[in-house]
Amino acid sequence: MAKRRSEQKDETRARLVTAGASVFAAKGVEGTRIGDIAREAGVAMGTLYTHFPDKEALFVEVMRAGKEAVLAGLAMAQQTPGSREIKDRAAMEGVVTFAGIYGDLFRLLLSRGAGADPLQREVVDAIAALRVAELVEGQRDGWARKDLDPHAAARCEVGAVFHLLDWWLDDRSRMTDEAVIEQLCLIRRFGVEGLIPDSAA
Repeated sequence: MAKRRSEQKDETRARLVTAGASVFAAKGVEGTRIGDIAREAGVAMGTLYTHFPDKEALFVEVMRAGKEAVLAGLAMAQQTPGSREIKDRAAMEGVVTFAGIYGDLFRLLLSRGAGADPLQREVVDAIAALRVAELVEGQRDGWARKDLDPHAAARCEVGAVFHLLDWWLDDRSRMTDEAVIEQLCLIRRFGVEGLIPDSAA
């Protein structure tokens, strides 16, 4: 059965968003030409223009789609039943899986340019806000250190996760997916110079 026109249109739009993430991540918004994205997506420039009026509109859509996907995954991890360790692992599994599948988009969402670009800053702020809420709850419930500022700690975590995964994506033979998840969980749970888990003592 032939695909309906609306399905084909949705698939083309999704392909353009994926291609846009890849090209924007590689060249930056300023360095990207609309033809680069059309070529990456395997469509004519006219097709691209039927979906987006310009590259800036496509960039906004790339960032919106990426932000929604990341936040939905983190929110789902927060709802995972079980201990803090289980919730932390669910969050880190989701982030590593997302980065592994959508590496270019992951880098674009959390790149060093986040301080200069309001859309990237918005993504970083939203991710940090989720963790701040968890840490405030943890301080109240006794599982998070009371001497840490939740806002500072959340920003540190976002930076640590991004930079580890950015390094890993350059050469995925450095560590298995499982090893990356395990390291992120240990760092998140115990810090670099924090309590030593009983199993490692």
